[in-house]
Parts: sequence; structure tokens; C-alpha cells
Amino acid sequence: MNQAVKSKENESFDAIKEAHTLSGDAEKIQTYYDKWAVAYNSDVSNEQYIGPEYIVNLLTTLKSNNGLKTVDSSDRQIKILDAGCGTGLVGTVLKQKGYHGVDGADLSEGMVEQARSTGAYNFLESGIDLTKQNEAYEDNQYDATICCGVFTLGHVPPTALSELIRITKPGGWVVVSTRKSYYDSTNFQEICNRYQQEGKVKLVNHVKDGPYIAEEGAHYWAFAVC
Repeated sequence: MNQAVKSKENESFDAIKEAHTLSGDAEKIQTYYDKWAVAYNSDVSNEQYIGPEYIVNLLTTLKSNNGLKTVDSSDRQIKILDAGCGTGLVGTVLKQKGYHGVDGADLSEGMVEQARSTGAYNFLESGIDLTKQNEAYEDNQYDATICCGVFTLGHVPPTALSELIRITKPGGWVVVSTRKSYYDSTNFQEICNRYQQEGKVKLVNHVKDGPYIAEEGAHYWAFAVC
């Protein structure tokens, strides 16, 4: 391998791993991603990040389950929030698939600036902390909420799932990825079980250790909101 290419790949790997050490501190995360925004796409591409394509493809396949009335995920006019949109990688795939009603939200303004350049979003909002209830979004606002690369080490706790549920309509979809190392070291399964027991959501599809990034896979979760 060309030494310069290898060096760049090492830098990309290091940037991703450093992001995992941010301990869920919103201020640190925001500052780190503001600085990383310009190089982010190149770095994750170097690490063969395919989570955005995979999670959008999963959304398009979702159907009603056991008589549960749900949003038609194949309808390209549904209103979608890309929560933790970053530079717009998920939004770009949604646009390529023909979805027109996509909004994006992220903690980092630097990342949102990159997302704006994709032309994939109708509305973008920065300063959105998914660990809190955000006044920018009403209850039951979206037909689907998609969240890729956010439930990962050093970022948000599993309970952030509740904010995604809140802003999604009954019968709507919440589709998230959990990096495998994150799932293994948190109580995400416990939270998933609790929200189902409380009647907030129903798990309709679950992909274990699906394609995500070169280093490791991710679990993908598709919940129908009750």
C-alpha cells in the first residue's frame, strides 16, 4: 500500500476512535465535530462506512406487522427526520431513493453546514441534543425518524431513544443503528425491552451485526411507535 494512503487511513481511524472518548459530554462532542466536519466524509469513507446506505435500505423495506397499522415507508412523500444528521450522508441516500420530505438535526453547526451543501434537506437545525426534549420539535411530528452513527461510544445513552419516539407519530418508524461495541457495553437492550413493555414501541425488525464500518458491524433496530 502507498505509504501516504496508509498514513491517511491511520489518521481517519484515529479521528473516529477519538470521537468515542468524548464521554457523552455535549459540549465536547459539539466542539469535536465542529472541528472534524470538513474532514469527516473523507475519514469515514476511508474506513468503509456504509451504515447510511444500509439503514435507509432497511427503512424502505418496513411493513405493518401483526395487524399494527403503520406508515407506508415506501411512500416517498413521508416526513422524515434524520436525527444526528452529521454531514448529511443519510440524507443524501434518502434523496437518491426519492424521498423529498427530509429534515435534519445535529448537535454540531459545523456538521450541519456540510449537510446544507447536499441539498437533501428541507430544514436543518443545529444545537439539537438528543438527550433532552427539544422545543424545536413537537410531539408526533414525523412519519419516520432515522438515526445512524449516534448510538455509539462516547455519544448518547440508550435513553436518548425516548426523544426519537416522542417526535414520531403513532404508527411511524424509528430506525436506529447501534455500533456493536456500544450495544455490548451499554444497557440498550434493557431500554429497548422497557419501552416495549411500557407500550411505547414495537420492535418490527432487528438486524444483528449488520454491515457498518470496516472495524466492526452494528445492530439495526426498526421500531413502530404505538
